[in-house]
Amino acid sequence: MAGSQREDFVSRQLKVIAAMLARIAGLRLAGTAEEAKVELEQAYGLLLGPQSEFIRRVDPSTAASLLGSKEKIELFAQLLDEEALLVEGKDRRSVLQRQAAELRAHARRRNPTRGA
Repeated sequence: MAGSQREDFVSRQLKVIAAMLARIAGLRLAGTAEEAKVELEQAYGLLLGPQSEFIRRVDPSTAASLLGSKEKIELFAQLLDEEALLVEGKDRRSVLQRQAAELRAHARRRNPTRGA
């Protein structure tokens, strides 16, 4: 895939994930948490690909390195925030929120298209 085509593909993919995030939030606010969780898992899969489970388990610094682009890191942080709002248990919620905050810090230090 040529550079321009790849950038277009990645851009479209990121827009799809952003739309999924909006649907997840809407489902959560409507009280349909199970549907929101299904959509969340699909969004993780689309963003993270076949390494989804691995990337979700590593520390935020490693995850940021693997994701590469600022946009992907920011979307991953948003997905973690949504997951935090859907999980039961304050401990797990706190872990997810901390990971999201750390990822945002990494994203702020990146160039907009680095690793896209």
